[in-house]
Amino acid sequence: MQRTLMLKAAMIVAIFIALLIPLSMIGGIVAERAGRQAAVVREIAANNYGRQELAGMVLSIPYTEEYEETANGRSERRSIARVARLFPASSDIVGSAAVSTKSRGIFKARVFDWRGSMQGEFAFDLRTALARTRPGSRIVPGKPYASLALSDPRGLVGTPVLHWDGKPIEIARGSELPNLPGGLHGVVPAFASDRPQRLSFALSLGLQGTESLAVAPIADSNHVRLSSNWPHPGFGGQFLPAPDSQRSSGNGFEAQWTTSALAAKTQMQLLAQIEGGKPCSSGLCMDRMEVRFVQPIDIYCLSDRAIKYGFLFIAVTFGCFLLFELLKGLSIHPAQYLLVGLALATFFLLLIGLSEHIAFGLAYSIATAACVTLLGVYLSAALRGLGRGLSFAAMLAALYAALYGLLISEDNALLLGSLLVFGLLAAAMIITRKLDWYALGAPRPQAA
Repeated sequence: MQRTLMLKAAMIVAIFIALLIPLSMIGGIVAERAGRQAAVVREIAANNYGRQELAGMVLSIPYTEEYEETANGRSERRSIARVARLFPASSDIVGSAAVSTKSRGIFKARVFDWRGSMQGEFAFDLRTALARTRPGSRIVPGKPYASLALSDPRGLVGTPVLHWDGKPIEIARGSELPNLPGGLHGVVPAFASDRPQRLSFALSLGLQGTESLAVAPIADSNHVRLSSNWPHPGFGGQFLPAPDSQRSSGNGFEAQWTTSALAAKTQMQLLAQIEGGKPCSSGLCMDRMEVRFVQPIDIYCLSDRAIKYGFLFIAVTFGCFLLFELLKGLSIHPAQYLLVGLALATFFLLLIGLSEHIAFGLAYSIATAACVTLLGVYLSAALRGLGRGLSFAAMLAALYAALYGLLISEDNALLLGSLLVFGLLAAAMIITRKLDWYALGAPRPQAA
């Protein structure tokens, strides 16, 4: 092959590598904007209310164990103060969340207003619930109280209403649980110590938060039913809703969870945190049932994925240029390669800028139309033919359409991307299967 052809190929490869620099810079812009979006969500949570997690009810019974101790022939009366933590035998939580959007400039965060109720029952016997360390000691119960732990009490709406065994109970701020200060508590009536107790509770509350709502299943038997007007839930945590209970449509969703203390470690986690753990830096640090109010089209995630295919666009275009140059004997200057590559890279910058202000699909269409039209006009002159320019423009339009299909098909993106690359490679091999590559580099015979 002639030296000029090798030199031309080397220059094209150098231009291709150089164009990866602006693509990486655009990728950095996407990462920076995505980081700013996450920072806005954190700012809104810091200034208003954050992600919400709740755990309750927990029944705490302070008591004193009194006993006689003999030392050096003298009998002394001693006492030890303790607190017994009891969990509900059953808990049923029902609520609905209305989701809206809060904006900070062009960046947005999803906030919710959840109105719900919690009801259940405690079943216990003080004769066994209050542990003794010495036989024959005397147990003196104190004032019991019921607690609800919250990750961000700032989101409480109005005054929650607690009914204990059918009677209203006054609620105070703070959970009164060590290392879990956020929440509510109410002092409940004392219990009879000579027989088993079955006491019901019911709590109604409103709770506002940002991005997600989670419930820690601390009862022996837990049932949670959540609904919302947001049509795109993302379920997380250690427990997923029952598949046959999920209902999702354009008007919202509904889901139900059912679990027991045999499947959850939440009671042990809560006791460990209360008795000696450090305050949790994020939420309640317990197993949970979680629903996130997600945005199905994250423009920065989609833009980042699109940029990853940018090198493919440039490689395919340069390959077509080179084949056209060899087959038609039409020389294309390296500067023209560079300009076309920069136009292809600019598409991704346009996509990011437009999608921050309008819907992603519309932004993609406008950026595609702008770049395809520009390249069609430019290539019609560069390739000395309107048909040639329009052919390249049609090829690029097909590539952009294929890329959009990859972006919106998140679950099948890898499969579709593999098929696209294989299809392009197969097309190149079929088109050039009869070419004599040595002959293409040989000098053309001069006319007599």
